[in-house]
Amino acid sequence: MTTSTRPEQERSRQAKRRILDAAVRVLVDEGYAHATTLRIQKEAGISRGGLLHHFPSRDELLVAAVHHLAAERVADLGSRTDWPDDPRDRIAEAVATMWATYAQPYFWASVELWVAARSHEGLREALLPEERAMGAMVRASTDTFFGDDLAAHSDYPMVREVLNTSMRGVALTYAIERRDPADDPHLGSWVALAEAALLSE
Repeated sequence: MTTSTRPEQERSRQAKRRILDAAVRVLVDEGYAHATTLRIQKEAGISRGGLLHHFPSRDELLVAAVHHLAAERVADLGSRTDWPDDPRDRIAEAVATMWATYAQPYFWASVELWVAARSHEGLREALLPEERAMGAMVRASTDTFFGDDLAAHSDYPMVREVLNTSMRGVALTYAIERRDPADDPHLGSWVALAEAALLSE
């Protein structure tokens, strides 16, 4: 590899990152219908040819953008090491961390794609394998939130599933009623559910 090739690859990588970040911003702020390649191109400050070089299709770009951002966030959370030692404190912190992910831009970008995919076969086909992969990443990351001892409990898979599905449903209500997620009344119930299941013999 020549030295001139490395700067070109870095410029290409940076351009791709700008496109992905711009796509998420447009998707979250303006919705799927307005997240056109032209609008994303303008937001990213890149040429039409530059955008199409990296992402030939709009739906491929949007799916890649959401999962790029989600994967980064999940990886960041999964690398955390300063969890409490006390099991009750660990549960409370794990539940709060899970819930915080549902206030992130990638959640709302994902919602835009899920709703659009209901009546868009091509988007659904592009989204499904990525969602399965992301689901596996989220489950693995959640396991690190709770730690090995709590995650080894026989009821843990059920708790993880119930918490995630419940949080997803509650989070959707924030599309209509804007409020502070940190004060959500469901937090106490989620913690109590996890404690009852995971701290039992």
